[in-house]
Amino acid sequence: MSLTVRDRSIAYEVRRGGVVTATCVGELQQPPTLLEWGSVTKTVTAQVAARLAERGELDLAAPVTTYLPDAELPTWVDVSSLMSHTSGLPRLPQGVPFAAADPYARFTTTYFDEHVVPTLGTLHDGTVGTWRYSNLGYAVLTRVVERRTGQDWSGLARDLVLDPLGLDETTTWHDPERIARLHTWTGKVRSTWVDTGPFIGAGGLLSTFDDLCRYAQRIAAAPWTGHRPVGWMRSKDLWWHNGHNRDQGALVGFDDGGATTVVVHTLGHRFGTADHKAAELIRASSSR
Repeated sequence: MSLTVRDRSIAYEVRRGGVVTATCVGELQQPPTLLEWGSVTKTVTAQVAARLAERGELDLAAPVTTYLPDAELPTWVDVSSLMSHTSGLPRLPQGVPFAAADPYARFTTTYFDEHVVPTLGTLHDGTVGTWRYSNLGYAVLTRVVERRTGQDWSGLARDLVLDPLGLDETTTWHDPERIARLHTWTGKVRSTWVDTGPFIGAGGLLSTFDDLCRYAQRIAAAPWTGHRPVGWMRSKDLWWHNGHNRDQGALVGFDDGGATTVVVHTLGHRFGTADHKAAELIRASSSR
């Protein structure tokens, strides 16, 4: 449990062949409460880019500078490298104040374009092709798709991914009437991080727990056969992505055939708790 948070709660669901084999929804995660996806959001951003590419509106092999000429990145840093965390960009831009109540608050689109994009060339490590997890890379990808289409990320995510999957309870709005609220040991409401500007595409989605489970089921049922599910990590027989924003953690995973899905969400637990719980659930499911 977090040393600074009084409350904690966990929700999880495992499905095999369409049948729920394990489930628990903690008191703090009951609908209509909105829960943060954290970096699971990146899988939606990757799909946005993939859908645009399928429609011929985005060239994944094009240099990032084709769409963000102010970036001054090497021409071999292409859009697809942002999607696969192989762009050579660091995890975060300089000056992310994690001691602050909300470290991403300053990174509005205007601030990002004026103060981050022009520094990408100096932040780049000179390589491409080596895996290096990067929130910054996905913020850059967010700006790429916005610049290319002239639309904001929220609208693109809604039109290209969320609506087609029927995720009506997934949003970027931290609705004060529905957002999960935790408390410190002194009884104060613990503030949440609100991903702003381009970082919305790196970790800005929220939904009910039911919608997070629907996302797992419907993305697992997509026709991935023959190619890697875009934006997802791989461990043994599981495609997965996790996320953690301050006091909220999440993990969504599915197997190759899409027959098994696992979803975990935590409130007030330490970083990595969702990952450990998901691994425990998968082991228990596999032993049956």
